[in-house]
Amino acid sequence: MAQDVTSLPRVLIIEDDLAIRGMLTAALSREALAVDGASDGLAGLEKLATATYAVIIVDLMMPRMDGFTFLEAFRKLALPLRPLIFVMTAYDDLALLKLDATLVHGYLKKPFDVEQVVQLIRDAAEVLHREEVPAIAPEPLSADVARDVC
Repeated sequence: MAQDVTSLPRVLIIEDDLAIRGMLTAALSREALAVDGASDGLAGLEKLATATYAVIIVDLMMPRMDGFTFLEAFRKLALPLRPLIFVMTAYDDLALLKLDATLVHGYLKKPFDVEQVVQLIRDAAEVLHREEVPAIAPEPLSADVARDVC
């Protein structure tokens, strides 16, 4: 029997590349996760107005609203639960130093291993969904300590 999608931990994938977004959506949907996609940061903010997410994966390079601008706007939101945010990028490590360490839990370097991403996101979403942590304060993200998972 299929699990009710409203009871599953939710993941938001903000990525302009339809193939990458589709691949991650398909892989994460096979897990016990509800997955939504957005084509840019603006569409991602619109999704946040209608659903609560355990995890957000956001690309940095996108048209209309990039990941950096999304994170600035996200910081100003008053959300009941603070999701873990993973940044996905092909940028070099210097660009990652511009990220707000109070918002970003880790980053995924493109190209990445889909199965590693699935494991990471599934584990993070399950913990947050089960504990319903009101405000996640991630460990600081820095060049030497950042969790470069892929």
